[in-house]
Amino acid sequence: MPKISVIIPVYNVEKYLNKCMDSIITQTFKDIEIICVNDGSTDKSRQILEEYKNRDSRIKIVDKENGGLSSARNAGMKVATGDYYAFIDSDDWIDKTMFEKMYKNITELNSDIAICAVNLFDDSKSQIIEADEYFSLKFFDESFDNRVFSYKDTKPFLMDVCVMAWNKLYKRSFIEKCQAKFPDGLIFEDGPFFFSIFFKTQRVSIVREFLYFYRINRSGSIVQKGGKQYLDIINVVNLMYENLKKSDIFEDVKYNFWQRKADDIIYRYELIDLKLKSKFSKKFKNESCLLKENVFDFGKINQEMPITYRNICIIRSQSGIIAFYMRKFKIRLMYKIMQVLYTEPNIYYFKFWSLKLRFKKRANLYDFWYENDRIYAVLFSFIKFNFKFEYSKLEKK
Repeated sequence: MPKISVIIPVYNVEKYLNKCMDSIITQTFKDIEIICVNDGSTDKSRQILEEYKNRDSRIKIVDKENGGLSSARNAGMKVATGDYYAFIDSDDWIDKTMFEKMYKNITELNSDIAICAVNLFDDSKSQIIEADEYFSLKFFDESFDNRVFSYKDTKPFLMDVCVMAWNKLYKRSFIEKCQAKFPDGLIFEDGPFFFSIFFKTQRVSIVREFLYFYRINRSGSIVQKGGKQYLDIINVVNLMYENLKKSDIFEDVKYNFWQRKADDIIYRYELIDLKLKSKFSKKFKNESCLLKENVFDFGKINQEMPITYRNICIIRSQSGIIAFYMRKFKIRLMYKIMQVLYTEPNIYYFKFWSLKLRFKKRANLYDFWYENDRIYAVLFSFIKFNFKFEYSKLEKK
């Protein structure tokens, strides 16, 4: 029986599949089975998988009708026989030592879940970019090294624990005991799966090395399209909420959860197709766990998270698209102006979306200045306006 079952959902990724498969079949840890779930691909992905299967006897192909990433991962788990699960997305790739190092960590520490750091590869720029604390595991200080821990140890930064399925190794017996599976039919599925198991174990460990390469800004990616599946974010947040509420730290972290998930919803609302915004607002108003008045004190939220709260109220009202974008325009404009004033007191380099300007201080057409916590502006010598802004909160870039 193989030690690790590597589950790879595959759907129309012929451009990226070879790099992914090459990184897996050349692993220094050889005792693996490679389960490729062809999720109804219509390009050459199935043909590529067959070619790899003919070269490597460890590869199994599971064919199914298109059902989405969650469905494909669940199908892979049903046929897996290894002691541990690993999930790899077919447009990503891994370091050749990933399974060797992850297996060593999870077996020596007898953990149920092992997590590694992630490299971010910007597909639009064809280069690796610096990973933030979420993917680099920097929220975990040195006290987490070479030991197991539980969710209680992560309470101060619970919402900053990386929930993605693919930078982890999972003990199969633990997953089966939890009866865990990915939510069929939803995108943004990693959060509910991770939360459903994270609160049920006392044995999690980390590998600080960057062993996974995650491709971002990929054209054709479903999370980039802004289609109707963006409505899934509301269902996903609800599922995460239900799992979190069952934990004994819910009261301590619920407002952090509210803000982070509210920001996720706002972000998806910004990107969703304009014709779907009304439907998004209606679904949010009728179904979102973030609007539970008997759970959250909205007076406290308004006081401590005013911008997030107001944007959520605009989405909830179903009539605030213009107000929502005017607020975003105002905030972005203030930041850009203050950034200019802070870094270049005599020459302004101004960029807003596609607009690029360069002008001198006290010029005839454009004049911006900061005084008494306000930004003052004069355009074309007669259009005057000002914004209140706290200069001390601006960080130099």
